[in-house]
Amino acid sequence: MNAFSFLTRAADLWPTSPAIIWPSGRLSFEELHFQAELLKAALFKAGIRPGMGLGLIAQNGPDFIVGLFAGLACGAVVMPISHNLKEQELCRILELVPMAGILHDGSLQHTLKNVQLRSEGRFQIAMRPKEQQLRVACGVPNAAVIRFTSGTTGTSKGVVLSHASVFERSEAARAGQQLNAGDKVLWVLPMAYHFIVSILTYVRYGITVVLPNDDSPSAILESAEQHQADLLYASPTLIQELASDESSLSFPSTTRIISTSSGLHPEHAERFERRFNHKVCQLYGLIEIGLPIGTAPSGSTSHNSDSTKIGSALPQYEVAILDDNGCELPPNHLGSLAVRGPGMFDAYLAPYRPVSDVLVNGWFITGDLAIQDYQGRISVCGREKSVINVAGHKVFPEEIEGVLNSFPGVQASRVYGVERPETGERVIAEVVPQSGIKLDISALRSYSSERLSTYKIPTQIHLVSAIQMTASGKILRAA
Repeated sequence: MNAFSFLTRAADLWPTSPAIIWPSGRLSFEELHFQAELLKAALFKAGIRPGMGLGLIAQNGPDFIVGLFAGLACGAVVMPISHNLKEQELCRILELVPMAGILHDGSLQHTLKNVQLRSEGRFQIAMRPKEQQLRVACGVPNAAVIRFTSGTTGTSKGVVLSHASVFERSEAARAGQQLNAGDKVLWVLPMAYHFIVSILTYVRYGITVVLPNDDSPSAILESAEQHQADLLYASPTLIQELASDESSLSFPSTTRIISTSSGLHPEHAERFERRFNHKVCQLYGLIEIGLPIGTAPSGSTSHNSDSTKIGSALPQYEVAILDDNGCELPPNHLGSLAVRGPGMFDAYLAPYRPVSDVLVNGWFITGDLAIQDYQGRISVCGREKSVINVAGHKVFPEEIEGVLNSFPGVQASRVYGVERPETGERVIAEVVPQSGIKLDISALRSYSSERLSTYKIPTQIHLVSAIQMTASGKILRAA
């Protein structure tokens, strides 16, 4: 069992159908397969063998997909790495995971050290002689890929998936996104962080990836119209930017909109719907298990249409809210969000922990605090590690950030707690104004007080030029 069979099957079933379309070209599934086979041979010639680690550094585009499948075809354990990582971040990952080689498209912004370079078309193959004697993820039979978690509240963890887990997860993901062969997905997320329930899944089922010219609202809307996109798979930040678009452009009536990677504030969802007459559906994703929770991307007005909820357990998955002892809580009680289902990860790396040591009675504890109502709908309140305790009240930074970000002229915000001996923590906010906007802090505070309980209102609001983010685009919070 090898996920490279996804591409082989697609080339057999849909040889001339486009696998990927980008502003300057396109590749059919047959052409994609041919290029992956050529690169596979080059990787094998360079010394890549089954069980070795292969880092993949490539920008969004055909090269990333070619490299991903070529590495899988070699039997290597492929670890996509963002080309935006700083040198120290990359060095740390390479210290933790002994990559025998690194395949890159030249987009890395610093020089790799102690490597033997080989050129192969548009790629460089950087072999690391010392690491070629080592294997990665030895405890996981038939390991396929490694992806590091976001590390929003601390050190990120390497997550290992076997080929069997990739097979299970991609099958469930296609059902959750309700996609079929021939559909076109407008792609605006970083492939280095979103490739299992998306890129691998799309190739397996004959779905076309369409890349706009850039990630501006105008480019996305123009590409959606030109290619009659069936689905936009985007982040909440992009949904917010699109909702503020004032052009005459729009999405085709058949385009479905999915927000993923973090929670979407209800006001942004409602503003987007008013602007485009399209509902935004949410999919809750985790690198450890895939897409277990969400709303139907058909735009239905079923019981899942409440924009304050992320949705219900998707087919094949189970969801529960657990107390501190691991016992299930009744509806409408705040507790730890837990999920289980197909495609569960196989192990963490550095230190190595098999999934059996991580699960609690078969449940994966997500780290989010949430509430489940009587209809099974989930409201995620925030990360357990980022909760602020104000005079005995639990305050979730995500809720406050959602309100601040909905104020006209605010581009982004970060909320955190600072210890105050008398009453516990106090709420502090950092706010990034939109370019050219002079924010009225008093007006922002009044706006917040109309929408938040008194203890949630930031005691201080600081204007900053940028918010520190993880490499995957999430807010970096203190551990």
